[in-house]
Amino acid sequence: MHKILILGSEGYLGSVLVPYLRKLNYKITGVDKCFFGKHNKNSNNINIVKSDYAKLSKNFYKEFDYIIDLVNISNDPASEIDKNFTIKTNFKNKIKLYNKIKELKNIKKYIYMSSCSVYGNNTKIINEKSTPRPISLYSKLCLEFEKYLNKQKKIDFTILRLGTLYGWSPRMRYDIAINKIIRDMLFIRRIEILGGEQLRFFCYNMLACETIGKILAIQDRKFENKILNIGVFNTNIINLAKKILKITKVKNTTLVHEKHNIDNRSYEVSMNTVKKLFKNLSFKKYVDNSILKTFKKIKNDKEPFKKNKVTLNIYKKLLKK
Repeated sequence: MHKILILGSEGYLGSVLVPYLRKLNYKITGVDKCFFGKHNKNSNNINIVKSDYAKLSKNFYKEFDYIIDLVNISNDPASEIDKNFTIKTNFKNKIKLYNKIKELKNIKKYIYMSSCSVYGNNTKIINEKSTPRPISLYSKLCLEFEKYLNKQKKIDFTILRLGTLYGWSPRMRYDIAINKIIRDMLFIRRIEILGGEQLRFFCYNMLACETIGKILAIQDRKFENKILNIGVFNTNIINLAKKILKITKVKNTTLVHEKHNIDNRSYEVSMNTVKKLFKNLSFKKYVDNSILKTFKKIKNDKEPFKKNKVTLNIYKKLLKK
């Protein structure tokens, strides 16, 4: 049984990744500071360690076959609150980690969760060979660490540039587009769109988990030192809201479109990579079903406006301390 270490196991993606990989019969250790709470329970083949991974010794890492690194201050406004804290979390601590593990023979692969936001503003359809144009501090640091990994190459790595995530999670977030649109549509019957013409690539959180599962399962060198763009569809934000209203069939919702845009990112990402990974998947059906599943879960959320479901609020509180 392979031993998997998940850094950031209690965050938005980690909270769904841990149980997903557990079902695939991996032995999982999660490490997390638990800023967002502890969502995975210790059980057979799951052990959650409340700690800062950067403070763990080199010996700690000697028992794992794979490391999946989900740690990032990924929300753009949150990453700007204290830039030094973001640089330490998103870049400097990762270099410290790499220096601890780079000579360890037990580690078969390091999987780093990056972002398609590294593409910034591009007018052409993007693929992995396209030139990144990061705008935010978060996306710039993602790209810097990608470059660092590419220079080192002492451990087999795979970089996943995820589209904007959506979907239900035990550590729920309503500061990401689809989740927020569905929440506001359900509970205040009003959707506000700023700008709206900017294009985005969206990734269902369970597809991200399935992608990681595929990478772990394939033992050849197919994904060695590769960058993969992962997502399920492209659209602009105003059409996204209309799409969600159509799929969910919710009536009596006001759609307010403010043309003033404070977000300069806009990019359309090629689906070629993900279609090769999931050859038999009908993406149109998958997208509709994933949005409906998210809708049904959010509909049953008893505290949809709880402050800790917005990442910015968590870090404001944390940095005050």
